[in-house]
Amino acid sequence: MTNPDNVMATPAAADASVMDDIIEIFYAPSKVFARRRDNPKFWAAFVILSVLFALGIWLMMRNYTDVMDAQMTRQMNARMAADPRFTPEMAAKGRQIGEKIAPIAGIILGVLSTLILGVVVWLVGKMFDSKADLRHGMMIATLASFPKLIDLLFAAVIALAVGTGSVTNMLAAGPNLARFAPANTSAAILGLLSRISIGTIWATILIGIGLHVAGRTTKSKAYTAAAVIWFLATVFAIISVMRQGA
Repeated sequence: MTNPDNVMATPAAADASVMDDIIEIFYAPSKVFARRRDNPKFWAAFVILSVLFALGIWLMMRNYTDVMDAQMTRQMNARMAADPRFTPEMAAKGRQIGEKIAPIAGIILGVLSTLILGVVVWLVGKMFDSKADLRHGMMIATLASFPKLIDLLFAAVIALAVGTGSVTNMLAAGPNLARFAPANTSAAILGLLSRISIGTIWATILIGIGLHVAGRTTKSKAYTAAAVIWFLATVFAIISVMRQGA
């Protein structure tokens, strides 16, 4: 079993910039987590990630306006069918409010999700003998989340290149299995399939590497913890989309 303390020697964390961490996390994650093991600073990377997330979410929503409109219409129609007291006038007002707050809510949730993930990484890691403290959890979550930007970039490129006619739900906008699901697929299944994406799987693998190297736990325990974190996030995603009637 690999000893995380024997991971390749790395230069002192002070010798590496935040941009070094961000770039190298894509091709040399063990090296990044090793040099951040004793100096788990993350705020600079977090700010950069948050800005990029905000831009990516704004761009995606701008490109997928028609998809969001159709999805919101379905949600309002379903609510009117389930509750006769919910009138078309109320639906129209709710739609107006939703269109205004959706971009802001998406950006806020994108930022908060990284902080929540950091706490989860720390707590779940403890269940698998991780030595990582909360700062390590935040550092691992922040750096591991950069590949998620690939999903947003992919969605934007596809929208510009081939349009959004084949997308019936925002959950299927990115490079995930929900993109290949039939139009009548249930919200729960879409929520599950949306979690099987390039960025999400990549981020999960990086969390495992981070817990192994920076958390000083074994590979098997680190990757098991990462799988548990993916499962918990997937359950939350499924519950969220079912509540929204996506």
